[in-house]
Amino acid sequence: MKTSPERARLALLLLLAAVLGVGLWAYRGVGESLREIRATGLKTLLNTQTEALDRWIIERRREVEQIAADPDLGEAIIRLTHRRKGVEQEAKNGAGKDTEEGERIIATILQAAGNIDIAALHVIDTHGRVLASTDVAHIGQQAAPELQAHLSPVLAGKSVFLRPHREGDGSSPDRAGRGWVIAPVRSQSGKVVAMVALGSPAEKRFAGLFRVARPGHTGESLAFDAEGWLLSESRHAEALAQRQLAPRLVLPDMDTPTRLAAQAIAARASERERKEGLLLTPYPNYLGHDVIGAWKWLPDHDLGVAVEMEAGEAYAPLTYLQIGFAAVIVLMTAVWFSGFLPPQVLASLLPGGGRSRQLGPYRLLRQIGEGAISNIYLAQHRHLKRPAALKVLKMQSTTDEWTARFQREVQLASQLSHPNTITIYDYGTGANGEFWYAMEYLEGLSLTDLVERYGPVPPARTAHILRQACASLWEAHSCGLVHRDIKPQNIMLCDIRGERDVVKVLDFGLVKQISGEQTRDLTAMMRILGTPLYMSPERIRNPSDADGRADIYALGAVGFYLLTGKRLFETETEHDLTYQVLHTVPRLASECSPFAVPAELDALIGRCLEKDPSARPQNIAEVASALDGLLVHMPWTRAQIEAWWHKHWVSADSPERRFSVNNP
Repeated sequence: MKTSPERARLALLLLLAAVLGVGLWAYRGVGESLREIRATGLKTLLNTQTEALDRWIIERRREVEQIAADPDLGEAIIRLTHRRKGVEQEAKNGAGKDTEEGERIIATILQAAGNIDIAALHVIDTHGRVLASTDVAHIGQQAAPELQAHLSPVLAGKSVFLRPHREGDGSSPDRAGRGWVIAPVRSQSGKVVAMVALGSPAEKRFAGLFRVARPGHTGESLAFDAEGWLLSESRHAEALAQRQLAPRLVLPDMDTPTRLAAQAIAARASERERKEGLLLTPYPNYLGHDVIGAWKWLPDHDLGVAVEMEAGEAYAPLTYLQIGFAAVIVLMTAVWFSGFLPPQVLASLLPGGGRSRQLGPYRLLRQIGEGAISNIYLAQHRHLKRPAALKVLKMQSTTDEWTARFQREVQLASQLSHPNTITIYDYGTGANGEFWYAMEYLEGLSLTDLVERYGPVPPARTAHILRQACASLWEAHSCGLVHRDIKPQNIMLCDIRGERDVVKVLDFGLVKQISGEQTRDLTAMMRILGTPLYMSPERIRNPSDADGRADIYALGAVGFYLLTGKRLFETETEHDLTYQVLHTVPRLASECSPFAVPAELDALIGRCLEKDPSARPQNIAEVASALDGLLVHMPWTRAQIEAWWHKHWVSADSPERRFSVNNP
């Protein structure tokens, strides 16, 4: 018969084996989950970066196209072209006039370019010869080979973007050079008679696109060419200089490309359609640090875009898990030799024995949502016992820009108190430096969920929903705030203590304060954020100038979606979507809705979706007043509300019931 100490040791041995088995299982599960999270995060950031680059290129092409389309400039260039075509003696006699004419043309273009950073400017004839230039040495010469290779589509009437080409002696380039945009100049008959080529320094606006998208403390966003040379600014430029390494995606002290660069360059030369990849197994980068990354090759621009993050930061939770698991094993081994297990240690190892995570006065109960930069938790106030939703910035996203965005979101949103706006309770910083804020916990579903689950919404209910959203925006606009991210995902339909069909406007992460330099500067840094489908044309052209009428446009797009269950513009690419938002007149809701949409509601949504802000309702009160008139004649009654919710939201146990909070 075993004695009590022997029984205790046997029990401890079994517990140690169980902990070891559960620990290995948990480690594997956490590792797989973390890899999935990292894969999603890297792909999301890479797609966002690619979309931002495409949007920036569209803007640059549009700017140069507008300059080249000036009729007076076209006539001046035609005159200069004719003089250049004269006989040699006439050219000699008229050389002074040609020079003066060319200088006037260059001055006109520079004045029209305004704030565009220009490193070089050429006017090129249809034979590839430079007619006028900021560099007089190029006048009369053939354009550089990298320009000559891309003139054919311009002669056919299409503007082109040329990625930056590194400059140097060929064997050891020293800087990223210039990115060019070339646009055709037409005569009055529409014939292409010349081309305007603007070269911008890559280290400024082009590189700036990649500086603002660096994930975490070690991550970076990169652009590179087919030889692996960086076209954007390295986050580790100082380390490269100290080690006398070239800004190139090759292994240190070798001419071998990094694993990411090798895959991207190989994909460039292959015929496969999918030219992107994800590397979740750590590999050495151009500094020799172990990283993970994602890449995409853009054939249209002949460059690669990549996002990389050091593996130590990316998989930090696994390191913590390893340390914790090792500590448990060491502790239990020590207990084995000591012959007893302290009750407090046993309690901490049992399910539920540990303490819940605490942020300020809130105890986190469980995670209920996750986004690219933050997590959402169901929490409970320690003293009030009131439920709340806690939005917590991820540690790898705790950069100055994202923290500033979080702080701005909570500070500006907390000024609002309308019942149709989500209520902010509190905010602060956790023990590990993570920023968080608490808001009311909502039971309901977003408008996206509403349409995806139950189909298009009847006109009366649509007007009822839009009218409540107007009330929220009315208060925000009165306080000098523009939401700038109104979309179906950010509007919830809630059941608040028995009061149903209550609208809540969420997520003020892109809110803009109409006055205030600090807010405007932050907005400029975050300009790539937002949902293009619900962006007004002026927001795409110049986000910093958008006012309350941009929210009115977005609200009109939401109304179209509710009535039809369809996107305002059906496109496959971000480029096409941006073009249609800027130039295509949207369909009327009545053309796509399964319901008989009243003419007044149809016209109101159409006015909200006008391209010109001056043609829309000029304030949200005007929209609210029009909806009030509609609801008099087609009310969405309490009986209809109760019937819908009773059918689809019967009880907490119903599989149809979902609990949602604002997007992370």
